[in-house]
Amino acid sequence: MLPCRLGACLFLVLLAGAGCGSGAGQSGAPTLSPPETFDWIGEPISFSTPPDGWRREGETGGGVKGVRFVKERSVGEAIGLGDYYILAERNRGSYLEEMLDNFDSYDAGFAWDRALRKTWAHTDTPFTARESEIAAAVNREVSQADAAFRNRDRVAAKAHLEAALAHSQRLEFSLDDVIDRVEFTPERQQEPDNYRVTGRREAVIAGEPAVIVDYTVNVPDRARTYAAREAYVVHNSHLFICTFIGLQESLAVFDAVIASIEFPE
Repeated sequence: MLPCRLGACLFLVLLAGAGCGSGAGQSGAPTLSPPETFDWIGEPISFSTPPDGWRREGETGGGVKGVRFVKERSVGEAIGLGDYYILAERNRGSYLEEMLDNFDSYDAGFAWDRALRKTWAHTDTPFTARESEIAAAVNREVSQADAAFRNRDRVAAKAHLEAALAHSQRLEFSLDDVIDRVEFTPERQQEPDNYRVTGRREAVIAGEPAVIVDYTVNVPDRARTYAAREAYVVHNSHLFICTFIGLQESLAVFDAVIASIEFPE
């Protein structure tokens, strides 16, 4: 079972104690705040943020690190956007680069061990067969680097770290590689009967292939059904998940935010 999506858990909690805010949308296309650039896990993304009246919060749930905007004086409507760190951290290249940059500073002991632990590639629940092959190659080189370093062969240790980095740089993920693992389905929720998928379509976001899923959330305590939408896009092997949950009229704000996404060079 997957954790609650970005903003969804907060939404359900707020519903229990929310006031009766109007939640009415404005006519015409929404006017967003100026674009901002975020970099949560090493891959920048730029987008225009919701207008005044949407409170900003951090987000680290559901495998995502990002930002969430909650509409004030509403029933807990929320827009979220974040980088799926579970995928981003499959590649250990940044830790290998850090070790190589600091290589001359290492002596046998705690600092070397602590740094090396971060370079081991994940081998559990791989997204692709290619990832498994690359992870095995990375870990083989890291193991050999450790053995050489402990034998005081620093030249060989550094060479093995460089080889591990070269292997890690071959690791790439596409949307097709990851979408089955993360796409919203009622069956993955704690109370699946309260969710119903109403549509799924392929799209393009910032020039990259994307998938958009629409669904509804039934909240028995309020005897009301709410709209929800999720968008998934991969850029440079980073999966960005964009979410909305709230009233139908607020979907226009979410769609405008998604339309404004860019990936800075």
